[in-house]
Amino acid sequence: MRLELDPQSDDRLLGQCYRVHGPFSTADLLKAYDEAPTGHQHLLTLEDLGQALYTSMHASHYHDLDSGDWLLAAGIDPGWLEDGYPREDLSVAQRLHIRRLGFGRLLAQTSFDSIFAKDLRLDEDSLAELTAANADLVSQLDGECYLLRIPVQRPCESLYGFANGYFSCDLSPMENFRLAEHLEDHYGYRLLGLGASLIAFRRTRALDAQQAAALLDLLVRLYARDGNQSQVRELFNASLERELLVLRYTE
Repeated sequence: MRLELDPQSDDRLLGQCYRVHGPFSTADLLKAYDEAPTGHQHLLTLEDLGQALYTSMHASHYHDLDSGDWLLAAGIDPGWLEDGYPREDLSVAQRLHIRRLGFGRLLAQTSFDSIFAKDLRLDEDSLAELTAANADLVSQLDGECYLLRIPVQRPCESLYGFANGYFSCDLSPMENFRLAEHLEDHYGYRLLGLGASLIAFRRTRALDAQQAAALLDLLVRLYARDGNQSQVRELFNASLERELLVLRYTE
């Protein structure tokens, strides 16, 4: 595997963007993920990058993560703005600072339990897709794939660099943050990657029986439909035996 820094990366990706060149394995990706320097986190782009970038743009606009009347009230330097919007020539660091504040104002209104109000239940097709993703994450990567290096302290905060969740039936960017934060705090799963519909995590410690049962129940509650609880439970029971856990944040 080879990583190539893209000096003119897509402006919807707020961080240093390293293009991933193959062939590579999951072990290669995890090794690169682990090599983030102090004060930074890595986030891998997953499936359907073009669609993910499109919905990321709309998500940031819809939720006013980067613009709105709140900018001046939040203490943004007026010199950073033009007609009330961030100037197009702002640095990535400046845009990331604005994005962090944009998240913060909405996270205060977003609880973890709000994720259960969204219809993420798996049908036959999405169950098969998620089964494949958990068996082999590499199979779910787009032909154009990046490892983002984002100057944040916690893995869940790497979502500042690639916010997603646009449609009303999907998890919002803030709900994705609460999900990542919860899995990190309670179960030791660090956010690993984000695509057009998938969000991936890496386990950093072994779960005891009580933790594994609690997490399994949480995932069944989030994804099971009437009549497929046993299939969903079987999927995640197997997934919790692995290092990686792949979920869906879209309908």
